[in-house]
Amino acid sequence: MFVTESPATPLVNRGALALARGAVVEAEELFREAVALDPTNATAHANLGYVLAATGRHAESIAASEQAIALEPERSAPWAHRGMARIADADVDGGLSDLCTAVRLDPDNHFAWDALGRTLLALGRAGEAEVAWAAAVAARPDDVDLQIALATALAAQDRTAEAVRVLHRATALAPESARAWVQLGVVSLVRQDHGTAGEALLTALDLDRGNAEARFHLAVLHLLVGAFDDARAALRRLVAEGGDHADEARRLLARLAVTAG
Repeated sequence: MFVTESPATPLVNRGALALARGAVVEAEELFREAVALDPTNATAHANLGYVLAATGRHAESIAASEQAIALEPERSAPWAHRGMARIADADVDGGLSDLCTAVRLDPDNHFAWDALGRTLLALGRAGEAEVAWAAAVAARPDDVDLQIALATALAAQDRTAEAVRVLHRATALAPESARAWVQLGVVSLVRQDHGTAGEALLTALDLDRGNAEARFHLAVLHLLVGAFDDARAALRRLVAEGGDHADEARRLLARLAVTAG
Protein backbone atom coordinates (compact mmCIF):
# COMPACT_ATOMS: atom_id res chain seq x y z
CA MET A 1 0.00 0.00 0.00
CA PHE A 2 1.39 3.39 -1.00
CA VAL A 3 1.50 5.95 1.83
CA THR A 4 1.60 9.62 0.91
CA GLU A 5 4.16 11.63 2.86
CA SER A 6 2.75 14.43 4.96
CA PRO A 7 3.14 17.88 3.36
CA ALA A 8 4.38 19.04 6.75
CA THR A 9 7.41 16.71 6.75
CA PRO A 10 9.88 19.26 5.30
CA LEU A 11 8.84 21.78 7.95
CA VAL A 12 9.24 19.17 10.70
CA ASN A 13 12.71 18.29 9.40
CA ARG A 14 13.74 21.94 9.25
CA GLY A 15 12.43 22.43 12.78
CA ALA A 16 14.47 19.49 14.04
CA LEU A 17 17.61 20.92 12.43
CA ALA A 18 16.91 24.34 13.97
CA LEU A 19 16.45 22.72 17.37
CA ALA A 20 19.72 20.80 16.99
CA ARG A 21 21.64 24.04 16.49
CA GLY A 22 19.91 25.75 19.41
CA ALA A 23 17.53 27.97 17.43
CA VAL A 24 14.55 27.26 19.69
CA VAL A 25 12.33 30.14 18.52
CA GLU A 26 12.81 29.20 14.88
CA ALA A 27 12.13 25.54 15.67
CA GLU A 28 8.89 26.40 17.44
CA GLU A 29 7.72 28.52 14.51
CA LEU A 30 8.44 25.70 12.06
CA PHE A 31 6.65 23.10 14.20
CA ARG A 32 3.64 25.40 14.52
CA GLU A 33 3.58 25.86 10.74
CA ALA A 34 3.77 22.09 10.35
CA VAL A 35 0.85 21.53 12.71
CA ALA A 36 -1.23 24.14 10.87
CA LEU A 37 -0.39 22.61 7.50
CA ASP A 38 -1.12 19.03 8.58
CA PRO A 39 -2.95 18.63 11.91
CA THR A 40 -2.62 14.83 11.57
CA ASN A 41 1.19 14.91 11.71
CA ALA A 42 1.97 13.35 15.10
CA THR A 43 5.69 14.18 14.90
CA ALA A 44 4.95 17.89 14.50
CA HIS A 45 2.73 17.87 17.59
CA ALA A 46 5.27 15.82 19.58
CA ASN A 47 8.18 18.10 18.67
CA LEU A 48 6.14 21.19 19.46
CA GLY A 49 5.30 19.66 22.83
CA TYR A 50 9.00 19.15 23.51
CA VAL A 51 9.89 22.76 22.66
CA LEU A 52 7.06 24.12 24.79
CA ALA A 53 8.11 21.97 27.76
CA ALA A 54 11.75 23.02 27.36
CA THR A 55 10.74 26.69 27.44
CA GLY A 56 8.54 26.37 30.51
CA ARG A 57 5.09 26.51 28.89
CA HIS A 58 3.87 23.36 30.50
CA ALA A 59 0.12 23.63 29.94
CA GLU A 60 0.67 24.25 26.21
CA SER A 61 3.18 21.38 26.10
CA ILE A 62 0.66 19.02 27.66
CA ALA A 63 -1.94 19.99 25.07
CA ALA A 64 0.46 19.52 22.14
CA SER A 65 1.71 16.20 23.50
CA GLU A 66 -1.86 14.97 23.95
CA GLN A 67 -2.53 15.72 20.28
CA ALA A 68 0.47 13.56 19.35
CA ILE A 69 -0.62 10.78 21.71
CA ALA A 70 -4.15 10.79 20.27
CA LEU A 71 -2.73 10.42 16.76
CA GLU A 72 -0.05 7.82 17.57
CA PRO A 73 -0.51 6.36 21.06
CA GLU A 74 2.37 3.90 20.57
CA ARG A 75 4.93 6.68 20.09
CA SER A 76 7.14 7.00 23.18
CA ALA A 77 8.36 10.60 22.88
CA PRO A 78 5.10 12.52 23.47
CA TRP A 79 4.41 10.46 26.58
CA ALA A 80 7.82 11.50 27.88
CA HIS A 81 7.26 15.15 26.98
CA ARG A 82 3.85 15.19 28.63
CA GLY A 83 5.29 13.45 31.66
CA MET A 84 7.96 16.11 32.20
CA ALA A 85 5.45 18.90 31.63
CA ARG A 86 3.01 17.39 34.14
CA ILE A 87 5.74 17.02 36.75
CA ALA A 88 6.78 20.65 36.23
CA ASP A 89 3.10 21.58 36.56
CA ALA A 90 2.97 19.86 39.99
CA ASP A 91 1.17 16.70 38.79
CA VAL A 92 3.99 14.40 39.90
CA ASP A 93 2.02 11.14 39.97
CA GLY A 94 0.56 11.78 36.52
CA GLY A 95 3.97 12.71 35.18
CA LEU A 96 5.62 9.59 36.58
CA SER A 97 2.86 7.49 35.05
CA ASP A 98 3.48 9.06 31.64
CA LEU A 99 7.24 8.52 31.90
CA CYS A 100 6.69 4.88 32.81
CA THR A 101 4.48 4.53 29.72
CA ALA A 102 7.21 6.13 27.63
CA VAL A 103 9.86 3.61 28.70
CA ARG A 104 7.43 0.72 28.35
CA LEU A 105 6.82 1.74 24.74
CA ASP A 106 10.53 2.30 24.10
CA PRO A 107 12.96 0.80 26.64
CA ASP A 108 15.79 2.70 24.92
CA ASN A 109 14.22 6.13 25.54
CA HIS A 110 17.09 7.52 27.60
CA PHE A 111 15.40 10.92 27.87
CA ALA A 112 12.43 9.35 29.69
CA TRP A 113 14.67 7.19 31.90
CA ASP A 114 16.73 10.27 32.83
CA ALA A 115 13.59 12.25 33.66
CA LEU A 116 12.38 9.37 35.81
CA GLY A 117 15.71 9.25 37.61
CA ARG A 118 15.77 12.97 38.36
CA THR A 119 12.19 12.96 39.60
CA LEU A 120 12.60 9.87 41.76
CA LEU A 121 15.80 11.19 43.33
CA ALA A 122 14.07 14.48 44.15
CA LEU A 123 11.35 12.44 45.87
CA GLY A 124 13.95 10.67 47.99
CA ARG A 125 13.56 7.38 46.12
CA ALA A 126 17.24 6.88 45.34
CA GLY A 127 17.00 3.12 44.76
CA GLU A 128 14.37 3.57 42.07
CA ALA A 129 16.34 6.46 40.59
CA GLU A 130 19.35 4.16 40.34
CA VAL A 131 17.29 1.63 38.37
CA ALA A 132 16.11 4.36 35.99
CA TRP A 133 19.59 5.76 35.39
CA ALA A 134 21.07 2.28 34.97
CA ALA A 135 18.55 1.73 32.17
CA ALA A 136 19.45 5.12 30.67
CA VAL A 137 23.15 4.23 30.74
CA ALA A 138 22.39 0.87 29.11
CA ALA A 139 20.62 2.73 26.31
CA ARG A 140 23.33 5.40 25.98
CA PRO A 141 26.60 4.01 27.43
CA ASP A 142 28.67 6.87 26.01
CA ASP A 143 26.63 9.61 27.71
CA VAL A 144 28.81 10.93 30.53
CA ASP A 145 25.98 12.94 32.10
CA LEU A 146 23.96 9.77 32.57
CA GLN A 147 26.98 8.09 34.17
CA ILE A 148 27.29 11.00 36.61
CA ALA A 149 23.58 10.80 37.40
CA LEU A 150 23.85 7.08 38.13
CA ALA A 151 26.76 7.77 40.48
CA THR A 152 24.67 10.42 42.24
CA ALA A 153 21.92 7.88 42.94
CA LEU A 154 24.46 5.37 44.25
CA ALA A 155 26.10 7.96 46.51
CA ALA A 156 22.67 8.94 47.86
CA GLN A 157 22.36 5.36 49.07
CA ASP A 158 25.81 5.51 50.75
CA ARG A 159 27.16 3.17 48.08
CA THR A 160 30.12 5.42 47.49
CA ALA A 161 32.54 2.70 46.36
CA GLU A 162 30.20 1.84 43.48
CA ALA A 163 29.70 5.53 42.75
CA VAL A 164 33.46 6.03 42.48
CA ARG A 165 33.77 3.14 40.03
CA VAL A 166 31.06 4.68 37.84
CA LEU A 167 32.75 8.09 38.02
CA HIS A 168 36.11 6.60 37.05
CA ARG A 169 34.35 5.22 33.96
CA ALA A 170 32.88 8.67 33.33
CA THR A 171 36.27 10.40 33.51
CA ALA A 172 37.78 7.75 31.23
CA LEU A 173 34.90 8.21 28.81
CA ALA A 174 35.12 12.03 28.85
CA PRO A 175 38.44 13.16 30.35
CA GLU A 176 37.62 16.74 29.32
CA SER A 177 34.46 16.83 31.48
CA ALA A 178 35.14 19.06 34.48
CA ARG A 179 31.78 18.02 35.92
CA ALA A 180 32.79 14.34 36.00
CA TRP A 181 36.05 15.16 37.77
CA VAL A 182 34.26 17.37 40.30
CA GLN A 183 31.80 14.62 41.14
CA LEU A 184 34.63 12.12 41.53
CA GLY A 185 36.30 14.57 43.89
CA VAL A 186 33.15 15.14 45.94
CA VAL A 187 32.39 11.43 46.39
CA SER A 188 36.04 10.74 47.21
CA LEU A 189 35.83 13.41 49.90
CA VAL A 190 32.87 11.61 51.42
CA ARG A 191 34.94 8.42 51.39
CA GLN A 192 37.82 10.31 53.07
CA ASP A 193 40.05 9.40 50.14
CA HIS A 194 41.87 12.71 50.20
CA GLY A 195 44.41 11.75 47.55
CA THR A 196 41.85 10.89 44.90
CA ALA A 197 39.71 13.87 45.90
CA GLY A 198 42.57 16.34 45.54
CA GLU A 199 43.71 14.93 42.22
CA ALA A 200 40.17 14.94 40.80
CA LEU A 201 39.34 18.48 41.97
CA LEU A 202 42.64 19.88 40.68
CA THR A 203 42.02 18.19 37.33
CA ALA A 204 38.57 19.81 37.22
CA LEU A 205 40.17 23.20 37.85
CA ASP A 206 42.74 22.61 35.11
CA LEU A 207 39.80 22.11 32.76
CA ASP A 208 37.67 24.94 34.17
CA ARG A 209 39.56 27.47 36.28
CA GLY A 210 36.41 29.21 37.47
CA ASN A 211 34.53 26.10 38.56
CA ALA A 212 33.00 27.19 41.87
CA GLU A 213 32.03 23.71 42.97
CA ALA A 214 35.56 22.39 42.50
CA ARG A 215 37.01 25.39 44.32
CA PHE A 216 34.60 25.04 47.25
CA HIS A 217 35.27 21.35 47.74
CA LEU A 218 38.99 21.90 47.39
CA ALA A 219 38.67 24.41 50.25
CA VAL A 220 36.86 21.73 52.26
CA LEU A 221 39.72 19.35 51.50
CA HIS A 222 42.21 21.97 52.75
CA LEU A 223 40.27 22.09 56.00
CA LEU A 224 40.24 18.33 56.36
CA VAL A 225 44.01 18.08 55.94
CA GLY A 226 44.70 21.04 58.25
CA ALA A 227 45.64 23.66 55.64
CA PHE A 228 43.46 26.29 57.34
CA ASP A 229 45.04 29.38 55.79
CA ASP A 230 44.58 28.02 52.27
CA ALA A 231 41.00 27.08 53.11
CA ARG A 232 40.14 30.52 54.48
CA ALA A 233 41.66 32.27 51.47
CA ALA A 234 39.70 30.10 49.04
CA LEU A 235 36.45 30.53 50.95
CA ARG A 236 36.86 34.31 51.15
CA ARG A 237 37.36 34.49 47.39
CA LEU A 238 34.14 32.54 46.85
CA VAL A 239 32.25 34.87 49.20
CA ALA A 240 33.67 37.97 47.51
CA GLU A 241 32.63 36.72 44.08
CA GLY A 242 29.08 36.08 45.27
CA GLY A 243 28.42 33.26 42.84
CA ASP A 244 27.66 29.60 43.35
CA HIS A 245 28.66 28.29 46.77
CA ALA A 246 29.12 31.81 48.19
CA ASP A 247 26.55 31.19 50.93
CA GLU A 248 28.07 27.84 51.82
CA ALA A 249 31.52 29.41 51.94
CA ARG A 250 30.22 32.19 54.20
CA ARG A 251 28.69 29.67 56.62
CA LEU A 252 31.87 27.65 56.69
CA LEU A 253 33.95 30.73 57.40
CA ALA A 254 31.63 31.60 60.27
CA ARG A 255 32.07 28.13 61.74
CA LEU A 256 35.83 28.45 61.40
CA ALA A 257 35.74 31.78 63.22
CA VAL A 258 33.79 30.22 66.08
CA THR A 259 36.19 27.30 66.25
CA ALA A 260 39.19 29.61 66.25
CA GLY A 261 37.57 31.71 68.99
